[in-house]
Amino acid sequence: MKTQNTGLRKLLEDQVASMYFAEKQLVKALGNLAIKAGNGELQDAFAGHLEETKGHVKRLERVFKYLNKIPQEKQCPAINGIIAEGSDMMEEFSTDPALDAGLIAAAQKAEHYEIAT
Repeated sequence: MKTQNTGLRKLLEDQVASMYFAEKQLVKALGNLAIKAGNGELQDAFAGHLEETKGHVKRLERVFKYLNKIPQEKQCPAINGIIAEGSDMMEEFSTDPALDAGLIAAAQKAEHYEIAT
């Protein structure tokens, strides 16, 4: 059965592709957060969330399969900005005890973006 590429279908495909990009970028970013964190519990939390995010990537690949589409990424300026802001903060506070608090704030921004999307 051939599906018609309606506006809603295209919107769905675009949103899935954008989230796929975002989740793959977060896989990279979460690894960096875990490395930079000074507190062991925070490192473990980031490592655990990294595994969850890898699961999100796999789930989105199943969505593409269900849609009869090859998994593809669509640039997501929002997640790029959130990650860039987190990177800037890591650089600025790299030797400051406030770094862990900043890492938590950066991770919360990313998480809220995921929820909203």
